[in-house]
Amino acid sequence: MHSLNVQPNLEEARNLKRFKGCYLLESVEEKISSTGWPIHVATIRDVEGHDLIELRLLGNNFKSLNQFLGDYVQLEAAIKRYRNGYFYYLAWYEPVTRLLKLSSTKTKNRTVVSQINRDSYLQTLKNRILNLPSNSEQSLCLGILNKLSNALSTYSIQALWQKLPSLNDNQLIIELVNLAEIHSHDISSIGILLSQLHNTKLYQIWEQQLLGE
Repeated sequence: MHSLNVQPNLEEARNLKRFKGCYLLESVEEKISSTGWPIHVATIRDVEGHDLIELRLLGNNFKSLNQFLGDYVQLEAAIKRYRNGYFYYLAWYEPVTRLLKLSSTKTKNRTVVSQINRDSYLQTLKNRILNLPSNSEQSLCLGILNKLSNALSTYSIQALWQKLPSLNDNQLIIELVNLAEIHSHDISSIGILLSQLHNTKLYQIWEQQLLGE
């Protein structure tokens, strides 16, 4: 069994259910799936430059990925099986250039300011969730946010906070569900939770995203 702590080359990664490492982001583009629907795909190449692999970009969590084209990114990818096929999807990424910048800003004052900003983003997100139309939707989203508040980077929380004005209620719920999926690695349980909501459209949107429809 391959350890997630060891970076595989991409030829080896094709045989894994999940892998992570530092890879060159070669392209991000929209393609048409076998079912005729547009999908977003990132192509990564290993450090040696010999092998490459395509990763499906699920949901709206990776809209800013384009700005790191031609750079190395630290990422984690996993396999998603559906019907008679499968694809690899991007579960998480962090630009290497950002990691290098962060390593030089760990002063006490900056850490305090960062924590204040983080708490402010989380509180704003909670306030928005409490305005969702049903108690079941509020409960689901608060549960996700509370569970992931320590696991999410401040960058991820800020990115979601910045999108709040443009998100309707359904879009906000799906954004949180996508984050839960990335960090829990348990797609089936998330699907069950969504299917139990009175708002059936949420499950339909989530399922269509998974299948690239």
